[in-house]
Order: sequence, then C-alpha cells, then structure tokens
Amino acid sequence: MSSQAKDINFQTDSFVEKLKRRQISGSYQVALETCQLLMKFVAATRWTHIDQLIVQIRLLGKRLESAQPREFSCGNVIRRVLALIRDEAHEDNNNNNQQTQNTTDSNNGPMISSMFSLLSITAEKSEQEPQSKARYHDLKSAIIQGIKDLIDEISSIDEGIESMAIDLIHDNEILLTPTPDSQTVLKFLLKAAKQKRKFTVLVTENYPNGTEKAHSFVKELTKAKIDTVLIPDSHVFAVMSRVGKVIVGARSVFANGGTVSTAGVAAVCECAKEYKTPVFTVAGLYKLSPTYPFDVENLIEIGNSGKVIKFSESELFHNTDVTNPLFDYIPPEHIDIYITNIGGFAPSFIYRIVLDNYKNEDVYLS
Repeated sequence: MSSQAKDINFQTDSFVEKLKRRQISGSYQVALETCQLLMKFVAATRWTHIDQLIVQIRLLGKRLESAQPREFSCGNVIRRVLALIRDEAHEDNNNNNQQTQNTTDSNNGPMISSMFSLLSITAEKSEQEPQSKARYHDLKSAIIQGIKDLIDEISSIDEGIESMAIDLIHDNEILLTPTPDSQTVLKFLLKAAKQKRKFTVLVTENYPNGTEKAHSFVKELTKAKIDTVLIPDSHVFAVMSRVGKVIVGARSVFANGGTVSTAGVAAVCECAKEYKTPVFTVAGLYKLSPTYPFDVENLIEIGNSGKVIKFSESELFHNTDVTNPLFDYIPPEHIDIYITNIGGFAPSFIYRIVLDNYKNEDVYLS
C-alpha cells in the first residue's frame, strides 16, 4: 500500500470517528468536510475504469452514513459527487465514441494495398494506447475540479439566499422564527435589515435544547438594530395572528417536499396553518436529499431526557417515559415556499430540483 493510500485511509478513519463522536456537527460544516475528504479520496484512489471509482465512493458513502445516519448533508454530498462523476463519464464516453467513429471512418477510406500499409496502421494503434491513460487522467482532473466547484457553491450558499430577502420581507412586518440555531436564517434577516427594512422578529425560546442559542440569536439581531422579542414556545399560538411570515431553517429537505428541522417547528407550522400564515423555509441546495421519509420516527433523534426532567426528580414520575426529541419532521403541506440559493420553489417542485442534481442509481448507497 502506498503512502498516499495509507494517508487517505487514516483521514477517512479520523473523519468517521469525528462523526460518531459528534466532533463535527451541523449541515454546513459536515458538507464542507465531506467534500474535502472526497476530493482527497478521488485524488488518492487508483482506478482503471470509472465504474471502479463509483463503487469505491459508494462504499465510502455507506460507511459515512452508518457513522452518523442523521447527518443528512453527508449523504447528500456523496450523492452529488456520484452524479457529477456519472455525468463526466457519460460525456467522456460520448467524446470517445465520436473519436472512435471518426477514426473508423477514416480507416475505412483507403484500402490496405501493401504490407507497409498494414504495419503503419498497427503503429498508429500502438500510438493511441497511451492516450487512454491520459484520458483517465483528464477525467480525474475534471472530477476533482467539479468537487472544488461544489465546495465553492456550498461556501457561498448564503449569498444566493440573502439576495431574496429584500423581496420577501416588507416594512413594518412581524416575523417569527422557531429555529434560532440556523445561521442561514440569521444571515437572511441581517441582510434584510441592511436593505433599510424595518421589521420585528419573534424568536421562540427553543426549550430545552436550544435556549442558549436562542439568546445568542437575539443578541445578534439586536446588534443589527432589529426589533427582537424572545418568547416562550407556549406563546406561539397566541401571537400567530399578528405574524406576517414564519421563517424556518431546514436540516434536510426530502424529495417529497417535507423537511427535518429543530424540535418545536412542527407545532409552530401547525399554528401557522390554522391562521393561514405563510411558512418560508430557507435551505441551501446541498440540503436537498433524493430520499423519501418513509420511516419518519427513524429520522427523529432523541436527546438527553435529563434536560426535560432532572434525574433527581425522576422518582416523582413512576412508570412514565420521558423523551427529548431534537428534531421535528414537517410535512410538505405545512410549508409554502422553499428559499434556496437558486430561487424559491413550492414543495411540490422539489422533486424536479432533486432530479437535476442526483441520479436514481445513487438514491440507496447500499
């Protein structure tokens, strides 16, 4: 085994352990780290045919997904890169077939009239053989460049979303966000404030898991001179009649238009539906997943129950199961528009965006 292969194996093992231990978390950070690992993996892996590379990346993707099944952006990036490889291979095959056809047509023109002509044709074929290695080298370079472009896309994802803030947020409007842990929502609101929009933001406390993040979120908005009010989660229904829009940050968006977000968002969306308040979900393209949420309960991660009820008070609740879900699943009928870095789309149109960025062969990596 070469030193380069040993190095990439070490980096892969290290990344898997970090995922398992939650040393890397958050859709944005996980997506960037996965892209960096894939770029090194493609550069270090030896393969003679594109199918071999696809198989190895699928095995890597399965291993990463198994390490942390609910970090959906990791699997999404793997599938985006697989789609990129398949597109590059398809284009390369078309170009190669075209060159072969042209060579065949030119060889069929003159007849072999002597032994010298036969030897000259054999010499031409032997000169074309090294071009195959060069072709695979070019293909690898194209794949690595495609991954670099994907990294640039993810790094600048918020810029495309922020550009839509001026059109969606109006003066003297009251907004509500139940996802104070979303940096995309924070930047979206800050961008609107820079455009001289005066509005009020209601931020849910996100008890018990995100209270500290909610306070930090409110401080950031206050620094930007945005009128901000921190409200308890139980007050959402009472204030919903005054809210103009609900802004939600997504953890993952599925092909059916549903999404996984912070715990408590499902209840807020139910209230918004009751008052017919529009719900806007902001999500980068890398959060779109080609999978379907057939098993919703398996998508919801359960956290520390001690944050809901102290362990010292557990004797007061006999025969009671206390759970602390970290995420919620929101069905597509509770969301009005998805705001992505390439535009706004209805939940019913998400499948079309998925088809443009993923391949059906890679929906299931196993």
